[in-house]
Amino acid sequence: MIKLNEQEIYAVLHKQLSKNFPIQTFDLRYHIEADQRLIDEKGSVHLTNKHYWVKVMECTYPTHSRPILMSEIIYFLRQEYMDSTIRVYLQQDSLGIVTASAEISFQDAVTLEPEQLKSLIDIALISKDKTWFDELTAMYLNLTRPLPSHTSI
Repeated sequence: MIKLNEQEIYAVLHKQLSKNFPIQTFDLRYHIEADQRLIDEKGSVHLTNKHYWVKVMECTYPTHSRPILMSEIIYFLRQEYMDSTIRVYLQQDSLGIVTASAEISFQDAVTLEPEQLKSLIDIALISKDKTWFDELTAMYLNLTRPLPSHTSI
């Protein structure tokens, strides 16, 4: 898993916006505009991916400005980290100070074929790694064991 802070998220957004709109110069600034339902009793706002419609940044160009929504942050992070699961967390305290973080995780589970497992078991034997050998053997047996049949006579 990769964890990003507000500066790292800012850098990805700046890069992606520059790539998509190369002609214009701009400035990005965190600025959450949440409706009253999202503000807690302390005056703080806590946002996650499910708040995709909320304005969380201001993008200022020489001639105009435009809001950046939570959904755009997720989109631009996905452009940078393809094939990942992205979770964005933004908080704004009662003084308007914003903290941001993102967690990027990848589906990295590998499915091995029985022949590949046999080769790895051989390596575990050669390296005398009993723990790894036991793990690989259990995986191999789970793959090659016939499923029990439930036939009634």
